[in-house]
Amino acid sequence: MDAGIAALLGAAVGAVGTGAAAVASGWLGARTAQQQIIAQHIQADQQRRFEHARDRREPRSQAYADLIAQTQKIGTLVNAMNGAETYATDDVHNVMEETTKLLRCRARVAVEGPVKVADTTEGVIEAATDCRDALMALASLPGAPPELQATSRPELIELCRDGVESLAESLTVFVDEAREALDDHGGNQHIASVGQEPTA
Repeated sequence: MDAGIAALLGAAVGAVGTGAAAVASGWLGARTAQQQIIAQHIQADQQRRFEHARDRREPRSQAYADLIAQTQKIGTLVNAMNGAETYATDDVHNVMEETTKLLRCRARVAVEGPVKVADTTEGVIEAATDCRDALMALASLPGAPPELQATSRPELIELCRDGVESLAESLTVFVDEAREALDDHGGNQHIASVGQEPTA
């Protein structure tokens, strides 16, 4: 092999090596850039989730606080009547009105969510409604369930007392779930795909 051919082969090998290095370098650069873009998307998605949770926290907090205050108000009213064992029509009407307000509070919680918290209002409403119905029967008001109208006064008083206990227990469950929802900063949600909107 003469010197000219050897030089040509050396140049060809050098060119192939340089080209391969350039391709590998380009591929690695593109891969690194792609990973950086994905990381930026994930970070932006996490930031959106955090901001979404923060923006939802204030209205949720107010809705939860309103429901808690309204439930406590009903419990206080019913407790006062139970303590004296006097069930005046005006007092019972007052509990009926406050129960209607509680239903509005529950609707607001249902709108603000999340579903897990909204579901716990079921027990609160059921207990408040049981108290209201027993009071209506004790005051001989129309609209009380027929089965309660036929119940004795001592049994109705006992139902009222049980209702207040159930109301307190249900409220405790609600408060626990509400606190957990308010403590969620959006970081424990699974990121299903880059750019997906938060659902909390």
